[in-house]
Amino acid sequence: MLLKSVKFSSSARIAAIVGALTLVAATSPVLAQADAIPPELLNVKQALTAEQRKSVTEFVTKEVERFAEADPAGVVAIRTKLVDQIRQTTVSPNFRRDFGIEFVKGFAKFAEGTDSMRATNAFILARFVGTAESIDFLVDNLDSDNQPEVAIRIAASAQLPKALNAAPLSPPQFDAITKRIAAVLKKERNWVVAAHEVESITQMLREEALTPPQAEAIAMSLASTINDLQTRVAAGSDPQLINALQRALLAVRNQLSGIAGSARTKLLTAIAPSLDALVKMKSTPPAGISEAKLDLTFKAVVNTAGLLQKVTASGGA
Repeated sequence: MLLKSVKFSSSARIAAIVGALTLVAATSPVLAQADAIPPELLNVKQALTAEQRKSVTEFVTKEVERFAEADPAGVVAIRTKLVDQIRQTTVSPNFRRDFGIEFVKGFAKFAEGTDSMRATNAFILARFVGTAESIDFLVDNLDSDNQPEVAIRIAASAQLPKALNAAPLSPPQFDAITKRIAAVLKKERNWVVAAHEVESITQMLREEALTPPQAEAIAMSLASTINDLQTRVAAGSDPQLINALQRALLAVRNQLSGIAGSARTKLLTAIAPSLDALVKMKSTPPAGISEAKLDLTFKAVVNTAGLLQKVTASGGA
């Protein structure tokens, strides 16, 4: 009987503690979810008035303050509530545009320091805001000259392809973003960031609204990044980039059927010298590959290059 009494008492104490923690979480201003965006703003049909834009600014300012002060659980709660609202299909383009502008003005500061937790959650928000400004916010944090924190670059690059997949951008905007990514990728030494950047370019190359010249321009940017990665891997200066090169070649192989004919041909022709160089290195991996224990990845790269050579020889079909 005594043992049963002890067990019951322990269970009761645990239940009381859990209940208390739940009550604290529900009432704590840090863990409370962000306030709701006024419905009349979310669904506004016309261009926002000066008064409505002021309301948007005030709302974002308040959320920025909460975001800055909250603990990790509170940050996630604020992010989740905002995402739930702005991802609704009924949100008007008029609201989204003005909200996106204010969002970047307020939340950009969370990527300026070393707090990768807050930066990551800001980038997730940017993905769902889905405007040209929020996409620029992500791309701005890919440049190693401007964003020295690798963890923050990784977080921005991870959200970019997802954001591009949903953002209603025009073909010229996709082309401009591609050129920006290709430029910063040449400076990137972290293979995770580089891999996400290549994924983003490949994502844009599959956009159905692209005209043949626009698709060809993006294809050439993709080819330029692949050739650059191959050159750096072959030189032995950045052996870890073999991981990004493998992701790039796999992206090309897996997405060829979705790339317009002329762009596909130009892409395969432009990367042909790199494919040839990789296949020829089969028995003599570049410097640093074995030391970094990347032999298996190198073999996979050579095999993928060989497959793409066959595709090229068959006319890209």
